[in-house]
Amino acid sequence: MTVQMTTDVSRSMPAAAAPPFQFSIDVIDGGDLDRAGWPSIADASSVLMHVYQSREFLDVWMNTVGDAHCAQSFLVVVKHRQHGPVFYLPLVVEKKFNIRLLRFMDAGVSDFNAPIVVPGVELTRQEFTAIWPMILARLPKVDAIDLQKISTNVMGSTNPLTYLDCVPHGTSGHAINLGVISSNLNAPTSVARLRKKLRRDFRRLGQLGETVFLINPSPAEADEIFTTLIKFKRQKYMATTGRDFLAMPGIRRFYREMAAPRHIGGLSHISALTCGGKVVSAHLGFTGHGCFYYTFPAYDPAYRQYSVGHILLQHLIDQCRADGYATFDLGEGDAPYKAKLATHELPLRDHEHALNAAGLLYLQMRRARRSLTPSTTLDAQTAEPRGARAPKPNDLPRRLTARRKATQP
Repeated sequence: MTVQMTTDVSRSMPAAAAPPFQFSIDVIDGGDLDRAGWPSIADASSVLMHVYQSREFLDVWMNTVGDAHCAQSFLVVVKHRQHGPVFYLPLVVEKKFNIRLLRFMDAGVSDFNAPIVVPGVELTRQEFTAIWPMILARLPKVDAIDLQKISTNVMGSTNPLTYLDCVPHGTSGHAINLGVISSNLNAPTSVARLRKKLRRDFRRLGQLGETVFLINPSPAEADEIFTTLIKFKRQKYMATTGRDFLAMPGIRRFYREMAAPRHIGGLSHISALTCGGKVVSAHLGFTGHGCFYYTFPAYDPAYRQYSVGHILLQHLIDQCRADGYATFDLGEGDAPYKAKLATHELPLRDHEHALNAAGLLYLQMRRARRSLTPSTTLDAQTAEPRGARAPKPNDLPRRLTARRKATQP
């Protein structure tokens, strides 16, 4: 006798219960940093962050650039139901040609974009893939997602935004591990040669007048440094790109606020090199979490042959090493001097995603425009433009009170 075994396909096996979703997502109005419990740059032990996403930085950004752009700011806080906060992500909705875009709080003043993350609580790709649509569902509807300069990590911890469909940004971040270059003995040969050249240029500059480094000086001196810095920066932008970045909505106001006395010595850092009482190079940057951020420098093109931008940069590196900073961040951009000085590189990514036909058209038109525009590497940090006349010693007016005698780099 033959026994035929059959399977009843009409009766399905009971499915295993899906594990409960372990995360909560809060989307809070950008003006309510307190309600979001947004971390300060001083919260060094509990979170990992770039200064550009800190409470202090975002507060200035929203009140200057965000206000000028009529941007809707949002603070996204993702928490694990048992372990507490996982990450804090600042986002904005902006309109461009009547297209609604989801972006970072940036507009050109942030070098790296990422959430603030909690150490030891890294999300898996699967977890973030489940969380991201829920974040989007809680935000206003947009036509396209336009996230630029996504850092691949946040102080060594994985940036969960890299789980999105990303492409290379085109430039990278660069930084110096100050512990690695604790002395000149282990400096690369190219850096040693550069330092030798800077010492020679510094001596030549000293023949024109007294040289002084000003570091976070008095409010009156800081104000004059800022005014001169803006003048130099505008000259550089126009000479290099033909476009004044500082004329963009809210940008000059942002840097003006960052140079205010209440921020100098805390979030912000302002410095200058003077010769004969005249500012010949200057810098406005940020500090936090043991990192110095070299972000907004400029120089007098008339002093190009003396490498005044590089001299101030080297002085800041030496000062940060002496003051116990762990990292000197050279910012975004692939200028040759960064590759020479940096001990490590931070790859950057972009995520562009159209959500409808209008958003797709905007992104396509922007890509087409960029492909037709020659890319210009703006070595706005320290590069000295050609064709400038060196000043004579008697051309040097005395304007700033010397606070600290400069020493050779």
